[in-house]
Amino acid sequence: MSKRKRVILLIVAGVLVLAVFMILLFEFVLFPGRKSVALPPLPGLASSAAECDPELLAPGIRKIMKNRLSTSVIVYGEQVDGLLASSYETSERRGFPGTKTTSILAGDQIRYGRVLVKMNERSAFFDWADDFDRAFRPKGSGFHATAIRSIEQNASSSNEAEITESNVDRGRDDSPVEYEPVNVHWSVTLSYARALLEGYQKFGGRRLENRIRAEADRLLPLFRDGKTDDELLAGPRMLLALDEWDNPLPGSTPEPGQDAPVEHSPGTYLADVDLWALSAFARFDPAWASIANEWREIVENAVLESRLPLYASAYRSDTSSYLAVTGGGVMSSLREQLEIAVHLAEVGVVHRDLLSFIRSALRDDKRLPSGWNPVTGSPSGQSASSCDYALALILGRVAGDTLLIESARDVMMRQYAGSQTSDIFGGWYRPGSTSYTYRLVAEDNTAVLLALR
Repeated sequence: MSKRKRVILLIVAGVLVLAVFMILLFEFVLFPGRKSVALPPLPGLASSAAECDPELLAPGIRKIMKNRLSTSVIVYGEQVDGLLASSYETSERRGFPGTKTTSILAGDQIRYGRVLVKMNERSAFFDWADDFDRAFRPKGSGFHATAIRSIEQNASSSNEAEITESNVDRGRDDSPVEYEPVNVHWSVTLSYARALLEGYQKFGGRRLENRIRAEADRLLPLFRDGKTDDELLAGPRMLLALDEWDNPLPGSTPEPGQDAPVEHSPGTYLADVDLWALSAFARFDPAWASIANEWREIVENAVLESRLPLYASAYRSDTSSYLAVTGGGVMSSLREQLEIAVHLAEVGVVHRDLLSFIRSALRDDKRLPSGWNPVTGSPSGQSASSCDYALALILGRVAGDTLLIESARDVMMRQYAGSQTSDIFGGWYRPGSTSYTYRLVAEDNTAVLLALR
């Protein structure tokens, strides 16, 4: 071998040795703790991705969601594909296309992202994470928005009312429209981080780890400094132990024919606090450990002194007190109760009395009301939606309650559109705006996908 060839081989060998050294230096010296992070156990998961096949459990659900709810939008000049409109309503005339809402809600997208993790669709999940972040995080903001709304619709809105799927305008075509994020709130970022954590638990990888660390860093000052409270409607003002000879303060009691005055109070919705996500953050940053423990204790102690086994709706941090009911009414929300119970069960705290109460109502009445009056115990006159029954099913899985799982599934399946001639065959439906129409709601269908594993 010539001298020149020996020199070239020595150079190549040196480069290879240097490359291996740099890789080892990066892995074990510069970032020794970033190799793998073990997250807390999460109960209720399926044992394999094969248990998450919706085509076996609910044939047609993903296809109908793609055909009727999937939409493309333009946000900050970039087109974002594959988002879910909040609902689609069938036409009154058979064979004619229905109408899709222009409202796009963050909660629907996050539930779908979590479904992709359950179904082991790694590439689709990473695409979803990028698309959600681009669409729902306003420029210059650390947190995500609760919804995105078309700029034309937003400009024509004359108030700041909360956006829901029931009060939005309806679009007439599927061409991309320019949207902008609205109603930014920390709870959306926490929910997004929860989806990332589930993705990390399934797929691993530094890309997800870096994202989780970034979201945890954004949320940490808010939780550490006790600034999670917002101004809430705390329900009608009620005087306790008011004797007939007392002189109440003006405005404290309603005049004949008037509703009771509504109180406003700062507070944090307990259903917004994902206890498992806070515990998982502590595996990346120890500063979260005390925060997770504190909120676990707050939520666990939120059981009301009521004839029903219900939780308070919100917690007021400045006075360390609870708000029994929020929203200006007198009813405890079924949705809130189930979400709080799921969050607690995921960290090992199971409220057996509440589970028994929900299970008995499903078994005996084959339905759940949308809420209860915690004082009188009377149920709301409105029935729960498919997403509520799906959440009850999830609670059964997390708590290991087989009877609750079966009871919730039986009631939930009643809203499945099983007719192959239906415009929304394969999906879960609600009554439409007329007696001849039906609505395919993203909230229901994403919740069902999560519940069916």
